[in-house]
Amino acid sequence: MLMKYCIVILCVTGVLPFKLTDNDENEAKPFTKIDREYYLINTTMNWFDAAFYCHFFDSDLAVIESEAEMNALNFYLTTNEGHVGKKFWLGITDLAKEGKFMSFTDDRPMPYAKWPGGEPNDFGKSDDCVLLWAINNTFLMNDHECTKKAYAICELR
Repeated sequence: MLMKYCIVILCVTGVLPFKLTDNDENEAKPFTKIDREYYLINTTMNWFDAAFYCHFFDSDLAVIESEAEMNALNFYLTTNEGHVGKKFWLGITDLAKEGKFMSFTDDRPMPYAKWPGGEPNDFGKSDDCVLLWAINNTFLMNDHECTKKAYAICELR
């Protein structure tokens, strides 16, 4: 709980006059809608800003719950031009305890993982936030430095 308050204090982000919803008339350029529950944020930011940004719009950084969900996101990201070279923040972190990856939104253990070989590796002792990135045209999870910039996937509450 304390970590969530710290993130709000640490974050600096722009404010836009709309919220994420399922209504097509409410969609806006900073977001790309995927299916009924996901939005890609079309700008890069660090993990803390991404978490705050999603939260501000009544959503959270996405937490992948199952292989089916991972496959659906992977299909979208690999079949729509321009996404394969990008990285996307998820709502998973081990900031509270190294090596124990938890959902940021509800503090439960990471429900699903699809790591490539050698991951998570806590490279440089600073990889504490999880993102999706493509290896051989397949999106997999990677622990990454939270202060680096990446795109984000928000999930409606």
